[in-house]
Amino acid sequence: MQATDRITGFRRFIEAWTQGNLSAVDELMAPNVVYHTPPFPDFSGTEGLKQFISGFYSAFPNDLQVVFDEDLVAGDATAHRWNARGSFKGRSPLLAMEPTGRLATATGCHICHWSGDRCVEVWHFGDWLGWLQMAGAAPPLNVFESIGTFG
Repeated sequence: MQATDRITGFRRFIEAWTQGNLSAVDELMAPNVVYHTPPFPDFSGTEGLKQFISGFYSAFPNDLQVVFDEDLVAGDATAHRWNARGSFKGRSPLLAMEPTGRLATATGCHICHWSGDRCVEVWHFGDWLGWLQMAGAAPPLNVFESIGTFG
């Protein structure tokens, strides 16, 4: 698989997140893919990954957008830096609360290791805490209230 095909393929995979198109997971991920999403547990295989993505899409339906800032290729690895935005408008088993309607934004990246035309390992880094706080699904930390201001 050519480097440009891997970049195009990864962008197709993001359609699972933004459009709920889970067939993109089966098309691009190896059946035994290891998908790391710190701080969440790793996923081994596509079924658990599809459930996680489906739950995320259910919570942030219709307006989730991902804009790619940079794609890099090095041998059998690709890296994709992105920014995302979406509104917490849907019910989901991932978030045991009523939707808030609030907009969340985050930046992050994926590092993908490929074998042929399939990802065999993915590292998905993003500001999960900030995303959940903006969406109203996690409380703010209020760190600076307890230590005062700098200066």
